[in-house]
Amino acid sequence: MPHPPTSANAPVPARPQVGRVLVLDGPGWLVREALGDTWQWYVDAPVVARNNAADAARTAAATPGWWPATVPGSVVTDLARAGELPDPYRDRNSRAAEWTGARHWVHRRTVDLPARAPGDRVVVELDGVDPSGTVLWDGAPLGRVEGLYHPFRAEVPAAAAAPGEHRLAVVVDPVPPNEPQVGRTERVRVHRPRVTEGWDFCPRLPHQGLWRSARVVVDRVQLAGVTVRADLVGGRPDCPADGVVRVRGTVEVGDGGDAAVDVEVVDAARTVVAAGRVDLPGEAGPGAPGTRPLDAAVRVPAPDLWWPRRLGAPTTYAVRVRVPHGRTLWRGTVGFRTARLVGNAGAPAGARGYTAEVNGVRVPLVGWNWAPADAQHGTVTRERLEHLVGLAAASGAVLLRVWGGGLVETEDFYDACDRAGLLVWQELSQSSSGVQSAPSEDPAFVDLLRREAAAVVPARTHHPSLLLWGGGNELDRDGVPLDEERSPALAALRDEVARLDPGRAWLPTSPTGPAFHHRADVIAAAPDDQHDVHGPWEHQGLTGQHALADAGTCLAHSEFGVEGMANRRLLDHLVPADRVWPLDRSNPVHRHLGEWWDNAPLVQECFGGRLTDVDGYRRASQHLQATGLAYAVEADRRRWPRCSLVLPWQLAESYPNTWCTAVVDHLGDAKPAFHAVTRAFAPDRATLRTATSAWGGRAHAAAEVWLWSDAGVAAGSEVVARLRTADGDVLAEQRWAVPDPVRGPRPVGELRCPASALPRASVLLWEVRWAAAGGAVLDHEVAVATSAADLAPLLDLAPAVVDVTARPDGPDAALVTVAHRGGPAVVGLALLDARPAGAPGRAVLDGDPRPLLPGGSRTLRARWRPGPTPDRRLALEAWNLPAVELAPPVPAPRAPQEARP
Repeated sequence: MPHPPTSANAPVPARPQVGRVLVLDGPGWLVREALGDTWQWYVDAPVVARNNAADAARTAAATPGWWPATVPGSVVTDLARAGELPDPYRDRNSRAAEWTGARHWVHRRTVDLPARAPGDRVVVELDGVDPSGTVLWDGAPLGRVEGLYHPFRAEVPAAAAAPGEHRLAVVVDPVPPNEPQVGRTERVRVHRPRVTEGWDFCPRLPHQGLWRSARVVVDRVQLAGVTVRADLVGGRPDCPADGVVRVRGTVEVGDGGDAAVDVEVVDAARTVVAAGRVDLPGEAGPGAPGTRPLDAAVRVPAPDLWWPRRLGAPTTYAVRVRVPHGRTLWRGTVGFRTARLVGNAGAPAGARGYTAEVNGVRVPLVGWNWAPADAQHGTVTRERLEHLVGLAAASGAVLLRVWGGGLVETEDFYDACDRAGLLVWQELSQSSSGVQSAPSEDPAFVDLLRREAAAVVPARTHHPSLLLWGGGNELDRDGVPLDEERSPALAALRDEVARLDPGRAWLPTSPTGPAFHHRADVIAAAPDDQHDVHGPWEHQGLTGQHALADAGTCLAHSEFGVEGMANRRLLDHLVPADRVWPLDRSNPVHRHLGEWWDNAPLVQECFGGRLTDVDGYRRASQHLQATGLAYAVEADRRRWPRCSLVLPWQLAESYPNTWCTAVVDHLGDAKPAFHAVTRAFAPDRATLRTATSAWGGRAHAAAEVWLWSDAGVAAGSEVVARLRTADGDVLAEQRWAVPDPVRGPRPVGELRCPASALPRASVLLWEVRWAAAGGAVLDHEVAVATSAADLAPLLDLAPAVVDVTARPDGPDAALVTVAHRGGPAVVGLALLDARPAGAPGRAVLDGDPRPLLPGGSRTLRARWRPGPTPDRRLALEAWNLPAVELAPPVPAPRAPQEARP
C-alpha cells in the first residue's frame, strides 16, 4: 500500500469556476478520525490544553493518518476505498465498520480564493452534513450545522478572505443515539434515517460525512434562501389555464447598493416563455442593510400540463433566478398541474381518500415503496438514481412512496421523477419499532420536528412529482395507526406542512388504518376497517398466497411484499463460494445478509424437498417471489376503483442481501419479480384468479378470467382461455365474446378441468388471449401451475430445444431472439448480465415472466448504459435450458460522411 497522504500532499486546491463559484465536489478532500476533542488538533486552530496535550497535538497534526475523501460521499466508503476497512458490502464485513459512528471525522481541503471585486462577499455553502458538524476557516469557527437536512451558509470575515490559499475544515460529529428496527420509537430524539441503525434489509452501517455538494461563492449578489411554487390559475372549458411561478426568498447584496434579479421560465426547447425582473433598491449610507426580500410572480400563458405516467406527457419547465448579466443564483424544475386525493368509490363512511386526481383525471396509484438507493446515501450518484427511477417508470409505476425509515429524498431524485412522470409520496424520517412505535411527546422533540419540516419542505415545493407528504412509516400506538389527534408530533408536522406547502395532500402515517394488517383474521373480523393496510411481506404458501390476496377488502395497500434470493451475479460477488452453503439461517453469512427474509425451508417445501444446490434454490425462490408478488398485485387491481393504491415492498435494496424483498438488487439488476409485476401493472390486462398454483388432491383445476383496461376497450372484444400441458396439448378450452366495452375490472367466465383429465404430477400452463374486435391482441397471459401437491414437477421438465440469435440494435443495444424448436415450453426464461460485479456501466435487460410456448419466439432487448461498452457478455437461462452465454457483436462505428462544399 502506498504511504498514506498527509496534509502536506493534499490534492490540488479548488480554483474558481465560471460565475465566481468554487465547486468543492470531487476527490479533493482529506479525512481522518478523531476521538473526543482531538479533532481540534487537525483544524489549524491553536491548541490550549493541559499536561502534554499541546505537544501531542503538534505531533499528531504532522503525522500520517489523513486519507483521501470524496464529496459528496461518506466516511465508511472513503475508508474502504483507502483500504482502512474491508469492503463493507461483502460477506459480514459491515461489522468492521460499526465503530466509525462513535468518532468525529475531520474533513479538510485547501481553497484558493480569487481577488474580490468591490462589494464581493465570500460565503461557504454546504448542502448537507450528516449528522451535524462544525465548520472552520483557517482554524476559526464559521458556525455549526445541525442535522443532515439543514444546508449551511456562512460568510467568511473579510479579514480572512484575502486572495490565495485557505484551509476549510468540517468536523463531522459522531452519530447520535438512535433506534434500530427493534426498539422504541419514543426514544428517538433526532430526525434522520434509521435504516442504518440496523433493519431487516440492512445491517448496522453508520453514515457520516459531507453527503451533498459543497462550494464557496464569491459574489456581490447572493441568494440566501428560496422557495418556488408553480400553480395554475383561471381556466375555462374554452380557455386553458395560465401558469404562475412564484419565487420567494432572501437576496444578500454585499455593498448594500442597488441590485436586481431576473426570474425566467424556460421550456424544453430552451425558449424563455415568461420572465420578470425584481428591482432591489439599496439604502444609501454606511452600514445600510444588505439583505432584501425577494417576492416575484411570473405568469406563463397556457402552459403545457405535467401529467403522470399513463395519462400523458410529464412536461416540465426550468426556472432560472439570475442576476442581470451575471450568474444564475438558482435553477430548478417546475411543472403545471393540479393534484389532490379524493375518496375511493364504495369506501366506508369516514374513510380518507386514497385516489389521486391529477388535472381532473383519476389515475390508479400503482407503484413501489422506495428505500434509500444506498445505506451510504452520500455515495448515491445522479446516474444511479436515474437508473432506479427509470426502472420504476419502465415497470408501469405511477407512484413511489419514499419510506419513512429512510431519507427525505434529494433534488436529483425529484428531478428524475419529474422527468419520468412519477408521483411521489414523501414521508418524513420517522418509523416504527418492533416494541413501541409512537413518536415522543416531549415538547422539545415536537419543536425539533417543526424545525425539520421548515428545513425540508420549502426546498421541494416546486416539484410537480410531489403528490403528498406523510408523517412517517407505521407509526402506531398499541397496534392502532396514529393520527394527529393522538400524536402531538404528527399534529405539529401536519400544521407545518400546511403552512409551508399549502394545498399539498397529507397523510399522518402509513398505514392509516383503522386496521394495520392485511391478514386473514383481521379481514374476517372487520372487513370495513381495511382502509390503508400493510403486509404481509412473506410468501404465504402455494394456496395461502392466493387465498389472502383474494380475500382483500382494503382501499389502499401501501406496503406488502414477497421475499426472494439474490441474483446469481450479486450472490457470487457477495459471499465467498465456500461460505454460500447452507442457504438457511444456520449459516451466519445468511443471518447477516437478510435473516428476516431467508425462507429456505418454505422454498424447499414448495418444491417437494428436492432442491439440492444453490442455483436450484435461487431459481425456485425467485419463482415464488415473482408469481406470489404478481398475484397479490393483480388481486388488489381487480378491486379498482375501490382499491386505488397498490405499492409492493420494495423496488430496490439499500444494502446487498442474499435474501430480500427487493425486486431490483443492489447492483441495479432486475430480479424476475420485477418483470412479473411489470406485467401486473400493465394498463390492459387479462388475469387469472385461481385458488392455488398446485392442484394435486383437488377435484378440478379452475381459473376465473378477469379483464380490465385503464383507457378502455371498445365493445366486441374476445377472450379465449386454455389449460395446456407443458408440451402444448390443450386439456380444456373456453371462449367468451365480450359485447360491451371494458374499462374497470370484471370477470368474464371460468375455465374448469376435472382432475381425471390432468396428467399426473405434471407442469400445467394456463393461457388467456384477449383480442380487440379487429383482432389486435390486447393481452396474452401464460401462467405456470402443476397437477401435483407442490411445484416439484418443474424440476422434471424435459429440456427444450431453442435457437438463440443476437444482433446489434444501434450502438448501445442488442436484440436477443429465442425461437422454440422442440420439446416442452420454456419456463423461467431470463436474460442476465454475465459480467462480474463492478464491470463498468449497466446492462438494462428486458424480461418476460411468461413461459415460451412450443412453436413460439420471443425477442428481448439489452441496452448498455451510459453508453456502448466493449464487454457485452450476457447469459440466457431457464428451468429447462442449459445456460447459454452470449456476446452480442458490437456494431462497427459509422464512417463520417465526406464534407461537401
